[in-house]
Amino acid sequence: MADHDSVRRRIITSVFEKRNTAGVVVESYVAHIKIWEDSGDGSGKKPRYILLSCSNDGSGFIHKSKLNTNGSFSVGKTWKLLELRGIEVVTPMSFNITLARTYKWQTENQSDQSNFITAIIKLYRTVTNDTTPLQLAGVKDNNSLLDRLVAGDFGIDDEDEGQQETVQAIMASVEDMLEGYEWASDDVLGKNTARKAADLVEARLLDELTALEKANIHSFLESDDRVNLVINYLDTAISEVDGMGSLVSSYKIHLNAVGDDIEYIQSQQRGLQVQTQNQRILLNELENLLQTVQVDRESLVTLTQESLEKPAGIQRLEGAATELYKALQAGRDTVADMAATMARLDEYRTHNAQFCKRIFDFLSIMITVQSKVILDNHNGIEKPSGRSRPTIANHQSMESYLGRYAGLMLYLKEMDESIYSKLCATYFSAASNLHNKQIKALLSGYITIVKRPAEEDVEQSGHGLNQSKTGGAIRRAGTIVRSPIDSRKDRDSDRNKISSDDMRTSEALELILEQIAPQIYRENDFIADFLQINDAGLTFADYSGLDNYFRRQAARSMNPSQSTMKLVRGAMDLIFGFLPAELKAWLDTTLANDALQIIGVLVCLERFLADADERDSAFLLQILEKLHGRLKGSFDRHVNQQMKAVEETKLTSKKRKGVAYFIKYFPIYITRIEQQLVGTDGLEIRAHVDSAYERIVNSMFDSLKQMATLGGDGEDKGQLNYHVILVENMHHFVAEISPLEINTVTIFLKQAESIYNDNLSAYVKIVLRRPFAKVIDYLDGLERLLLTTAPTEVSKNSSYSKSSLKKVIKEFDGKDVRKLVDILFKRVEKHFTEASEKATTEESSVIAPGTVLVGVWKACEEELQRITELFNKRIAQCYADSGLSLEYTAADVEAAFRRHRLGS
Repeated sequence: MADHDSVRRRIITSVFEKRNTAGVVVESYVAHIKIWEDSGDGSGKKPRYILLSCSNDGSGFIHKSKLNTNGSFSVGKTWKLLELRGIEVVTPMSFNITLARTYKWQTENQSDQSNFITAIIKLYRTVTNDTTPLQLAGVKDNNSLLDRLVAGDFGIDDEDEGQQETVQAIMASVEDMLEGYEWASDDVLGKNTARKAADLVEARLLDELTALEKANIHSFLESDDRVNLVINYLDTAISEVDGMGSLVSSYKIHLNAVGDDIEYIQSQQRGLQVQTQNQRILLNELENLLQTVQVDRESLVTLTQESLEKPAGIQRLEGAATELYKALQAGRDTVADMAATMARLDEYRTHNAQFCKRIFDFLSIMITVQSKVILDNHNGIEKPSGRSRPTIANHQSMESYLGRYAGLMLYLKEMDESIYSKLCATYFSAASNLHNKQIKALLSGYITIVKRPAEEDVEQSGHGLNQSKTGGAIRRAGTIVRSPIDSRKDRDSDRNKISSDDMRTSEALELILEQIAPQIYRENDFIADFLQINDAGLTFADYSGLDNYFRRQAARSMNPSQSTMKLVRGAMDLIFGFLPAELKAWLDTTLANDALQIIGVLVCLERFLADADERDSAFLLQILEKLHGRLKGSFDRHVNQQMKAVEETKLTSKKRKGVAYFIKYFPIYITRIEQQLVGTDGLEIRAHVDSAYERIVNSMFDSLKQMATLGGDGEDKGQLNYHVILVENMHHFVAEISPLEINTVTIFLKQAESIYNDNLSAYVKIVLRRPFAKVIDYLDGLERLLLTTAPTEVSKNSSYSKSSLKKVIKEFDGKDVRKLVDILFKRVEKHFTEASEKATTEESSVIAPGTVLVGVWKACEEELQRITELFNKRIAQCYADSGLSLEYTAADVEAAFRRHRLGS
């Protein structure tokens, strides 16, 4: 059942969720069944699903569908339910259905087959209002025999003898009811199956009613003699009326003939009026056409001699071009036999070709001239006084100059496509050369402005988290690290005070894109207005405000060739095709000295990507997306290199050397990254860098654990080495990362603190066991004994008697504890290499502040104090009457440890 419901839901989702424009579901699911049918190619049977549905207009459908590989259903064939003719149940799991032809289907479940057949019969009767019979064989129809009796259907199925007996019983009851009225007969009882029982009853009743009426009329006529007199008068009146009817029919025939004549005369008159009117309109149109096709000689002279330089001349040229345009557009509808008009049009086409070439020759020269004006002697780059930041000179002068010819460009686009294409190509070439020189000069200018990283940063960029060649410039744990946010604030405050070697790559790229992006946006807008490279569909007829006739003519003729369409669609690629390679080369050069600057570059690109997407600039978006994808891949490779460097450190370390280099450098590494990520919470790069942090930190922690297992000969020494390395490195990690206050590394801090605490606790237990082994072993045994023995019974155990306790106590007095603590300090100091990083260069037995030894030594003291307190508690609990107690106190422990703390 659950599988059936699952299939039903998928069928509804795949087939029956289609809605019309009003949001209403077109078809509703009713039932389905899985069937098997012959494949038709002899390969066996194939599974299909038969779907039953009802549409919102009350009709029904039968669909045959198949199950797709993705779990959805697709319909292959559909029948209207009204095409259904019959259903035959062959076996409990097979049935035949007759539509245009008979289909034989095998099912998998008897219950599903029965339910589906019941549903299809019920829906069929609902759709047809039970007015169309349905041939059923082997089907147990749920309609009661009484309903069929009322409907007058006494057809007996030869295959259903039980049903026939029931019908006979009912008819016998009807015979008993009608016997008193002498209406029962063989026909009524259903023995004559040619007529319906209800029809027979109705006919008998009508016969009886007719006979009764006749008898009543006869008795009425026989009872009164005056009836005959009235009948005679009626016969006379009827005869006279018949005569009048003949006269009226004759008059009507004559009137109809006259009406036809009148209608014919009226139709002929209307036809003459329409014909006259059409001829008059045609004559006017021909006169207007001749006037339109004619261009005055002055306009033709203007097209050849008027100046293309002055605004007034351009305006007069547009007016003359409009007259020629109208003549040529109207000439497209001129019939071929108007020889005079055709000759005139040939002359106009010659003038048109000459005028278009004149426009091309002039604008080709002026485009080049305007480009050179912008480039001047500085490659189109301006350097305002007092600032070294280069700036691209805008194209306002060129755009204003060429923009005056936008109307003539519309004319050229429609009237000579080949010249228009050549002019577009000329402009694209000149604009590309102009932008190329400007942007190259801009990028070259910013190369000298980009800040070169410090030597240690270059070194770290080259070696990553592995040991650098110099090995220096690493802070001691606890040193305050400057916040990346503070560094960014300082840079922002000095941003307007730019001098040579002062900018990061990302800051320089931001200033570059702030100039390049507007150039791209503006160029795209300009060619849309000047060269009409847009989807507006504006024509010269629209521009000149001509009548709708000319606008329709222009719209029909605006079908540029494929080569022209390809040219104008690739306009931005032709103009700025050099840009991706130039930006790539510039970034490769600036990032070569400091690869970690790639983070800030990605931040900058993502911000400009968002701006390009908002402005719907597909061209710039494509360029930036390619750069972003390439640099993102470079950053991923950089992260993989860092992880590889960490793993190489793991493989080459043979013994403990203090804090691992990658742990020392990681705070510097993320500080440099975070300085480039200020204000990037909504950008993709933030999540990408966080993921990189996680991968690198996990690699560092795994490598530390592997390195910790490499050293140590014996079991205890190996364990101590493991705990020492992890404690020392995790302490450094927490001490260096915590002051940065970076939310994204908080989880790593918690992880490091957990590793630190676990290993510190284990280390303290091991390192205290050597000097205080007897106390610790005796106390541990006593704790185990108390799990099964009462405190008062402990002293009775030979291993934990009063004498045994006394031997242990006598070996540890205050003086002994102080000596053992001194020995313990030397051992702990030896374990942790950072102990050599003293506050002074003089030999001292005290711990330098900020080192890992501070925390370790405090943990040792706390553990020994815990042991001392617990031992005193157990002595008081288990040896109450012995008078014994430890011969050293908590104060002795505190004093012994204080001797090795700074300032004590």
